[in-house]
Amino acid sequence: MNFKRRGFTLISMLIVIAIITILAAMLFMSSTEAISTARAAAIIANLNTLKKAATQWYIDNRDKVQPDGRVKIGDTIKPVQEWTDEELNLSSYLSGTGASNIQFTSRAGSGTYKNPGTAITEMQKGDYGLYDGGTVKVDGSVTEFHRNVWYVGYRFTDSEAKVREKIKGRMESAGVFLATSDVHKDTVNDGNAAVWMKVF
Repeated sequence: MNFKRRGFTLISMLIVIAIITILAAMLFMSSTEAISTARAAAIIANLNTLKKAATQWYIDNRDKVQPDGRVKIGDTIKPVQEWTDEELNLSSYLSGTGASNIQFTSRAGSGTYKNPGTAITEMQKGDYGLYDGGTVKVDGSVTEFHRNVWYVGYRFTDSEAKVREKIKGRMESAGVFLATSDVHKDTVNDGNAAVWMKVF
């Protein structure tokens, strides 16, 4: 008897490889989308947590808040973002909400909110912040003003373009808006550098 062995032809092998490649690419794209969606949801949740903590701090320390939104501790009056966590003790309010991953910016570098030397100002990429009216740069000069409006925000990292787009699609439902890293236009070139949520 003469049995002929049959195997895959080159064309059938190429077709199988092409199908596997397409399926792998689809899986990768869907997983990337899922990761971006989850990250966007986490940022919005953290902003809500930070908003609750800032609101509770404001209620408990209303006597320290000036009509223009700045905070007075002792004889010193300055914007809320210029006080350190050690001075505001915002960390205790965040601890009460169960937050563990909200990171503020220190003038000397980043640290978690548990770091008592952390300053709540000048958000770096990947950091959260608490601001009042803040500063605006016009024609190269910096003008400081306060409107008795506080915001919590998060500044995107360079790799979070998809996350930013996910948040952009949920701005109205989530109660957030995209702006520069210091709330106001022209502070940095990218007007979508950060996402913000109004506290009051």
